[in-house]
Amino acid sequence: MTQRQLFILSFFGLLLLIFLQLVGVFKLFLTPILWAIVLTIVFYPLQKKFLKLFRKRKNLAALATVLVVFVLTVGPMVFFSGTLVREILQFYADVGAWISEKKYEAVWHRVLDSPLRMVWDKIVEKTAALDIQIVPLLGKTAQAVSETIVGQIRSGAKNFLFFVLNYVVTIIIFFFFVRDGEAMARGLKDLFPMTRENKEAVFDRLEVTVSAVVRGLVVTGGVQAVLAGLAFWILGVPFPVFLALLVAFLALVPIGGAVIVWGPSAFYLFLSGSWVKALILFLWGALVISTVDNFLKPILIGEKAKIPTLFLFLAILGGLSFYGLIGVFMGPIMLALFLTLIDIYRKEYSER
Repeated sequence: MTQRQLFILSFFGLLLLIFLQLVGVFKLFLTPILWAIVLTIVFYPLQKKFLKLFRKRKNLAALATVLVVFVLTVGPMVFFSGTLVREILQFYADVGAWISEKKYEAVWHRVLDSPLRMVWDKIVEKTAALDIQIVPLLGKTAQAVSETIVGQIRSGAKNFLFFVLNYVVTIIIFFFFVRDGEAMARGLKDLFPMTRENKEAVFDRLEVTVSAVVRGLVVTGGVQAVLAGLAFWILGVPFPVFLALLVAFLALVPIGGAVIVWGPSAFYLFLSGSWVKALILFLWGALVISTVDNFLKPILIGEKAKIPTLFLFLAILGGLSFYGLIGVFMGPIMLALFLTLIDIYRKEYSER
């Protein structure tokens, strides 16, 4: 081994060692960093407009961009905070009491007295043949749900504090990213051993994918939340603001989505004797709320990011499982970057 080879080996060994140490140092802030990167890519065009407005004053432009993001993210929560907190606390209390006091038994008898009795008898007949005691199983499930709710109530303050701290760290990182993002991107591009054309292709695909995914999920979730919230409020479903927030959150999930909220709500109206309202909510949910999801997401995400709908679905679901909530964005980003690198490989190497 020559002296130069020994030097190169030692250099990259030391670089890898320090990099692994830094991964441990910044591991706590990985999620806020990823969120800040996503926000920076989405709102950097706004930063450019503020730079023109404030005559290239980066600090003022970045501060204005951060204030816009703060208003968009915190504003709705503050506006509905009183009602939302009251509904969340009441929801946890009611559901916890409903399960712990076995109030579900009254609902159960009501179901058995309804036309659903025929469906239940079929289920019992099939499960009995498999030696499955479904009633005790439902009781154990209800008990487990009750214990989970009690645990969530106890850890609610801790989780909220952790969320607030993460949000503050994300906003701070976002300020520096959006202020110095152009220089950071230029320095990052210089590290890639590619031609300028290929570097631009990778970064352009990254920008387009992030913007499309964020725009698609946020717009879809917002539209579904408004449509569902209005229906819950007009039809007299309890906790309309809280349930609308759940619809917006579940819009990020590829499987189930808003039906997880409006479906049980329609069933609640049916059990309450308001079968007309239940039918209206069911039709509104199936034909409008869920249809919006199936219509908007492929248009806002798939066509812009140039990702097939099936792979987009799998990327969101897999990213959610691997990264957590930020994986909703990271999954499609990783897939888009992979497809871009495949295109570069085909152009640069495969043809040769």
